[in-house]
Order: sequence, then structure tokens, then C-alpha cells
Amino acid sequence: MTFCYDLSEELCSFDFFGWLVQAMAAGASAVTFDLSRVSNSSRATQKFRTILAPGPALAGLPARIGNDGNRLRIGSSRMGALVYFVRDAHTPLPRLISPVPAVKCRYTITLRRQITNPWRNSNEQAWREFAREIGAVVIEDYDVEPVHLHTRMALYAGAEMNFGVWCGPITLCTLTPYPVMAFGCGRGRTEVQMAKWKVFRGDNMPWCLPNQRVYWEDDTPEAIRRKFMEWKNGSFEGNDQRAKRDDQQGQARSTL
Repeated sequence: MTFCYDLSEELCSFDFFGWLVQAMAAGASAVTFDLSRVSNSSRATQKFRTILAPGPALAGLPARIGNDGNRLRIGSSRMGALVYFVRDAHTPLPRLISPVPAVKCRYTITLRRQITNPWRNSNEQAWREFAREIGAVVIEDYDVEPVHLHTRMALYAGAEMNFGVWCGPITLCTLTPYPVMAFGCGRGRTEVQMAKWKVFRGDNMPWCLPNQRVYWEDDTPEAIRRKFMEWKNGSFEGNDQRAKRDDQQGQARSTL
């Protein structure tokens, strides 16, 4: 079954991959991209060529430009649709994988430096210092140094851990089997929006695997190092999730 990604209605960004896993779950065998009403700006063209066009390969699906195919009625590229889809699904979320061999590296750090919503950007000084400490490969923001999607995925696939702030590329990483630690999930208006989807402070994303953790703490040097050491010491949940679980257990015991 062919599904069509209409860029006049959907997002020309890493949000495409939330749509892609929903299409996989719906039985997609191919993907078409409807570009008939898309801006011809060089930036939009570049993002499509290097992020979206090679994207279906992560699902093992062929892709081409065209307006034929089914529109995905049960989901979209919006984050809220992915949250609701995962919660309503009766089977595990399909996972995206690197279509090229993994590049072995100990750690990666993905930076965000965008003009839009700058409050979501990475604490670059903290991350670059941390990268030097642990010998991490730094993946610059797409607008700073564009990297082909398959190159990015090969790094994520080969790393012992992938770090960054909650952003498009890191969200993509949570849709793979690869390890990830994301910070700053609840910044600014994001926490209010997440609450509308019933994802609250301290929650992990509902589709995350045991080796994937989304933190609501800001990416301060102290928080980054603390969470890193917790993970190295085998306490991957972190204090916030353990405290929530302990409180829930305490409430359950009090009702006995």
C-alpha cells in the first residue's frame, strides 16, 4: 500500500519520521511525496533533498515524487498525533534503522541552533565542553552544517550513547532502536503543549525503549554530567523517574 506525504499539509522537517512510523504500522509498502504546492526556496529544497527524500529508506521503503497514494487518516507529522497513535496502538511501534553500516563511535552530541524558538536551543558551551571530556562526535545543527540523513543515522547506530536536547533529530533517534539521552523536554511553552497530550513533567515519551530517556531538566553542565554518571553506573532512569515511581508505590501501599 502506497502512502502519500503531502507537503502542503505536513511538515518539511524531521517531524516526517513520526508520520513514517505511523505509515509503517498501517502497512505502507511505498511512499510518495506530493510537492505540487511546496515552496521552491533553496532552503526548503535542501531540507527535502537531504532529510525527507532519503527518509523512507530508514523503513526499507521505496519512495518517489508523486501525488498518488493514500493519505494517512489516522495520524500526521504533528507530535501530538504520534503520542496518541502510540497510546492507542495494540502492537509495538515499528522502528527505523540506519540503511548504511554503522559508524563506530563512543558518543554523539547533537546540537540545536535555530532562529525559530531559540529557547529550545542547545547550551553549546556546556555540550562542547562535555564533548571534549568524553570524546564525543559533535553533530552540528542542520542550519550550521547540513549532514545527510544516512550519515547521521550511521553515527547514531554506532554510538554507545547519543546525547542532545529535545529536537527533531533527537526525536528521530527515539524512533530507532539506538540509545539516546535528551534534555530540555519541558522548556518554555513545550511543557504546556505536552500536558495537552497528557505527557507530564518527568514522563518519558511513550514510545521510548529502555535504552532511551527524555529528561525535562535543562542541559546545564551539572545535569548533563549527573545523568551521564547515573547511566554509566547503571541507574539509567534518573532520580526524577525513580522518585515518581516510588511515590506511586507509596500511594498504592497506603491503600492496602
